Amino acid sequence: MIKWKVYLVLTCITQLALAGFNDYGVGARPLGFGGAFVALADDGNAASYNAAGLGFIEKSQFSVTRMQRFRGLVDHNQVSAVVPAGSLGTIGTSIGILGEKGGIYKEQLMAVSYSKSVFQRFSLGSNLRSFTTNFDRDHESIRENPYFQERQSVSAFSMDIGVMAKPITGLSVGLSIENLLPADIAISSAQQDIVPRNLRIGFGYKLDGITSLIQQESLRGLLASGQGQVELAFRNGNSHLRIGAEIWASESVALRAGYGLKSGVNSVTTMALGTSVKFAMVRLDYVFQILSSDMKNNAVQLYSLNLIF
Repeated sequence: MIKWKVYLVLTCITQLALAGFNDYGVGARPLGFGGAFVALADDGNAASYNAAGLGFIEKSQFSVTRMQRFRGLVDHNQVSAVVPAGSLGTIGTSIGILGEKGGIYKEQLMAVSYSKSVFQRFSLGSNLRSFTTNFDRDHESIRENPYFQERQSVSAFSMDIGVMAKPITGLSVGLSIENLLPADIAISSAQQDIVPRNLRIGFGYKLDGITSLIQQESLRGLLASGQGQVELAFRNGNSHLRIGAEIWASESVALRAGYGLKSGVNSVTTMALGTSVKFAMVRLDYVFQILSSDMKNNAVQLYSLNLIF
């Protein structure tokens, strides 16, 4: 029994070494949209979905997200900041750390972002990313595994580009290409583990553009604060359809719902329900996700704090 447990641990660790930087998504609010955020990207999490969204952000924002998966076996924490610099454009930075409960494996993703809008209708943006994977060299399962004899840590760099357009009132279109440059994060030089390229394209529409067609005043007021998002994404042989909507029930409380369908090598359906509470310059976000797949422990809760200055 002990031998089998050791074998399973080593197998899982080796799989982590060959499957780093999965696209879990960042931020409780974006994931409340089902992850459909490439055509919105309007808060502290913007650069993680579309760096071009920074160009439309008018106030400085600071965001913190905490996520746990598989009943706490995996932690993912990220801190992001966005600072508009007037006519010079908007800059951003973020750092995200993912680790497993035993402390054997850790991923670190750092990014520096820049974006600039033109006439508030079109924006271009880019991220420079640094990927680092690290295995605990002092842990017995690492120290005695031949796979890790060469090195236990590796870093690589890549970049993203994004475009966002607002051709008519209420409509936004977003396109993002992530990991344009090949970033090899394999521990062994005899193998390659390239962080997959990720393509996102999406459309968003703010419902206040159709409120004039609604006769009922209470419904008209509710829809005026609402918006919907649709996104298609392609990564590592899989395609993703993401759909989400948000309505602010009052000036301080928002409700969100999202749906995601991953097709390809592994099929997964995601459903999400989220909410936000806002007071003064503070917004607290929450989302509850359910992943429909063969995996156990597939319910996830995320919490985010977003500050607007």
